[in-house]
Amino acid sequence: MGFTTNRINEVAMNKFEALELIKEAWENDNLSLEEKINMISESFYSVGLDLASTANYIKVTPAELDVFLSLSNLDEEIIREISKANPPKSIWLLLASGNDEEIKKALEALSTASKASSESVCEFIYQQMVEVAGKTPEQLIAQLTGNELFDLAKKAKNFTSVSQNSLKYLNSFAGQKKSGRVLSEKQIATLKNILNDLANNKVIQRNSIDGDCELCDKVLDAIGR
Repeated sequence: MGFTTNRINEVAMNKFEALELIKEAWENDNLSLEEKINMISESFYSVGLDLASTANYIKVTPAELDVFLSLSNLDEEIIREISKANPPKSIWLLLASGNDEEIKKALEALSTASKASSESVCEFIYQQMVEVAGKTPEQLIAQLTGNELFDLAKKAKNFTSVSQNSLKYLNSFAGQKKSGRVLSEKQIATLKNILNDLANNKVIQRNSIDGDCELCDKVLDAIGR
């Protein structure tokens, strides 16, 4: 049975009301993070809103809203602990992708983040989560610092076998890391391919004579070469 005009108007109104509730909750500084997560995710999923339109309505990027909504998939107790810590938006993605133990470790790290010697609070907390989970090749690649990636790009520039596209990505990733951003899974995968290409073209190799043995070995260990 198809929708009647009244039924169509009812569905449209429900979606509009949901958008209004989401916008109000997002902008309400008096709500705790837990309250925002519950209210926004419930409103979003209950009427089947789409990510792009909702993000545009509340004036955030789809990526930011997507990460925020993914926090609602965590256990209620974990959401409550995250809310108490009230972490910055920059580590929402890390928290949303961690298991309970990793998240608890990350929240503990927030209180000592000022003591971190890494390039950013976000980077420091990521390292704490990695310690709990164990290091995969992707995580080892993610540990490369912005300065190290810049050094690789500078070295690779002298090799004609390295494409301009690879150099562009290397410099871009280096800049993002320097600014405190965490690379996405897709970006890590791209970086992994670039590093393998550098190894294949002898840009990085064991016993390097360019005074960068430590960096070369670190990269080769990360990609399992």
